[in-house]
Amino acid sequence: MNNIRTILDFEANYYSINREERNQAAVLYYALLNNNNAQSFLDLIGDTSSCDGKDFGIYFEYAFVRDLWRNIESSHTDINEKNQQKRKVILELLKPSNSSQLKESRELDFNSHFGCVPKPSSSYIQSPGNWSITGNPRADVAGFHHTIKDNGEFVKVCKFKWSVNIKPDIVIHLSKDRAICIEAKLESGEGHYPSKPSEEVIFKQRGLEKFTQTSIQKYMMEELLGIETNFVFLVQKSNVSSDSHDVITWQKVFSNLDTANFHP
Repeated sequence: MNNIRTILDFEANYYSINREERNQAAVLYYALLNNNNAQSFLDLIGDTSSCDGKDFGIYFEYAFVRDLWRNIESSHTDINEKNQQKRKVILELLKPSNSSQLKESRELDFNSHFGCVPKPSSSYIQSPGNWSITGNPRADVAGFHHTIKDNGEFVKVCKFKWSVNIKPDIVIHLSKDRAICIEAKLESGEGHYPSKPSEEVIFKQRGLEKFTQTSIQKYMMEELLGIETNFVFLVQKSNVSSDSHDVITWQKVFSNLDTANFHP
């Protein structure tokens, strides 16, 4: 029976045409875990750190902020203590102008202020990953575009929300307070926030510029997590530039790694 491969007379292995960035990043992640390649990579980017520290670690699709939030939710403290911790994190990092009001507000009102979707909870403080710029009209939920008028505060809330959901491809922790953040690209260009058309309209109405994917990573690592970070943008072509990341090609990286014992 014919299939798409036989019709096209395609006999090669899938890897010969694979365009999936996450697959390529996974191959790099595997390489960094073997043959002293992590140290070779650090040498390549000019970092003099050692890979021998007890806090050294390599992480694929890094989601530290998201998992910190989940760690609060999974703790053995009661719901009131969890809500207090969540509220403290949000208010101390964002410092909104109505901080005093939000500190004393009911959970429902707190969540409503940030336009939580699918709908605001009346019992627990929801993750910033559930905050919404536009809300959920089907559930009569107004987004925080309507509750936060000041552009400065609005941008802070957006960046916090995006930081909970983003996952840099590979992060190398040199210590608890120092890291290398690698964003891997193959054929696609750098992403931007916001990415939804309805949110882009709101940014345009407010006279706000969009944010690059790598700038949000920088905000997450350095401002939210307090980790001194060197940022690397891994690309195919050497003519790519970045304001926040050191740019390096896949070819240069793999030419400096030992892959002698890897599957061809």
